Amino acid sequence: MNQINVQYYKTKIGELIQGSYSGKLCLLDFRYRRMRTTVDNRLKKGLNAEFVEQNDDVLSQTRIQLDEYINGDRTCFDIPILMVGTEFQKDVWIALMQVPYGKTNTYLDLAKTINNEKSVRAVASANGANSIALIIPCHRIIGSDGELVGYGGGIQIKKRLLKLEQNNQPQDDDWKYNFIGCRSVKYDGLFFTAVKTTGVFCKPSCSARKPNRENVIFYDTKEVAIENRFRACKICKP
Repeated sequence: MNQINVQYYKTKIGELIQGSYSGKLCLLDFRYRRMRTTVDNRLKKGLNAEFVEQNDDVLSQTRIQLDEYINGDRTCFDIPILMVGTEFQKDVWIALMQVPYGKTNTYLDLAKTINNEKSVRAVASANGANSIALIIPCHRIIGSDGELVGYGGGIQIKKRLLKLEQNNQPQDDDWKYNFIGCRSVKYDGLFFTAVKTTGVFCKPSCSARKPNRENVIFYDTKEVAIENRFRACKICKP
């Protein structure tokens, strides 16, 4: 019988379980997630292996990079990984790894990436079956309406991870403009949108008509917007 080395690791985002097989990381997941047994059994069956609580170089390096990521000092991982699943699941996980740090996609976006736009439900299922959290960043997937959706570590941890990434990535004005009018409150407080033609400043989630890019100025705080003689929007009331 083959062996999957496992270690448990307590972090700021919860206790994780790590697993490596043949010098590659095959498991990095929340220890107490609801699908714990299902995910573990898939790995054991796929690799014809049993869990053995034992450390190794891959797991040690993973812990170092995890701490760096959680502390905001790392935006990508360079740990060798091993995906264990169907070919469809692997296609989805590879597509997940193409979602950049600090960005988000939807299940529909993922389905389009793998050229299977009608497979949204199957994509969502594969996303939930991911056994290598953070490195295969399923936390970057949100609903088509901009709302957060289910996550193995829980919605609050997902929200925390997205905020961590958003706060640690360069946010140029073009990036900010993409999220005006998406009606998702997760960007509220990160910046404010001022419109030169109306003299009004808004939250990113404001439901008012999206202004043309050339008419928009971005401010980090509403106080600065007011200092520049913009008045608060009566719709979103920033």
